Amino acid sequence: MALLIECPKCKHRNSEGVSACKKCEYARLKKDNAKVYWVDFFYQGKRLRERVGPSRAAAEARQVELRKAAVEGLYIQKDKNAVVTLGRVFNWFLSLQAVQALDSYSRFQQHIKALERLLDTQQLVRDLSVAQLENYVQQRLKEPSPSRKGKTIAPKTVKEELNTLRNLLNRAFHHELISKIPIRRFPTIKVDNVRKKILEQGEYQRLLDACPLWMRCMVVMARGTGMRQGEIVGLCWSQVDLKEGFVRLKASDTKTDEARSVRLLAEVLGMLRGLPRPIHTDRVFLSASGQPISKWDGRCNKAWKTALSKAGIEDMTFHDLRHDFVTRAMRSGNASHVVMKQVGHKTDSMLRRYQLVDERDLLTLQLDDSEKDAAKKRVF
Repeated sequence: MALLIECPKCKHRNSEGVSACKKCEYARLKKDNAKVYWVDFFYQGKRLRERVGPSRAAAEARQVELRKAAVEGLYIQKDKNAVVTLGRVFNWFLSLQAVQALDSYSRFQQHIKALERLLDTQQLVRDLSVAQLENYVQQRLKEPSPSRKGKTIAPKTVKEELNTLRNLLNRAFHHELISKIPIRRFPTIKVDNVRKKILEQGEYQRLLDACPLWMRCMVVMARGTGMRQGEIVGLCWSQVDLKEGFVRLKASDTKTDEARSVRLLAEVLGMLRGLPRPIHTDRVFLSASGQPISKWDGRCNKAWKTALSKAGIEDMTFHDLRHDFVTRAMRSGNASHVVMKQVGHKTDSMLRRYQLVDERDLLTLQLDDSEKDAAKKRVF
């Protein structure tokens, strides 16, 4: 039975006697206040490691407790949920390198900020209940939306916040920070967020006329290729093949981490061929000042909403242009697997979600000839 010290840098568990981490050679292993103690022991021939915390005294006390239990042939399982607070789990989750590397990290921060505000961060994980989460949902749905004037927080936002809570609790359990998931059933939130806005040709032309030139080019790209907003904003000339008519995205450039080729049709090709290529950057789409657009930020959103207002178009997001492309591509008779390849969908269900079906599609509904003949002869 021995004490181990978890390295604050690489999380490797070292024997207590070492002065530097065996894995990353971190020299301040013993002096760093962020280090964590573990107890390493055997029970019934199986090696077990139990996380204690930053206190050496607590680790030694737990070691004594386990030694006494071993003499009696017992193992006293420590309930980690009885000592770990929600705030500690929140901070631990946001400090994980694997989480910080995600594109969605800033969104996780926003979700946890809301969770910290309405849930008691000093509360023990053990005491978290379904009733608390149901109360959380009720409170959040009544709060005003910071981005939609006169409206409250959308159910989709609250559902994503609970999904973040579920995610971090699962990670904490698998990393042995907590003993078990305290919630068996999370509240169900009904979300109806299927987008239904497809531009008519006249609306599309009015939108282009209302957009500043730098945004107009991105609108043409989005509606003409079905590419994601982030893929368009970060597009580089090195990814564009005007001769063959393709954009070639690497796995690191896509949301799904899979490389993808995107076909460029006539309107998009014409737009790209007309764009100047600056010498100071490889980016395709630049701001009004000629600088690369690092991300779709508040300025982009303001310009988009202003253009919609001028064009007389309501309730439309830039992402709806992706839905628009999928719907028009399917109505044009393209095979579903070809459209999926173009936009990067992995499942038929996701493609169906993006495809708007309305009365125009129902007009194409037909029966085969045998069904038609039988219907004519049938008497009612």
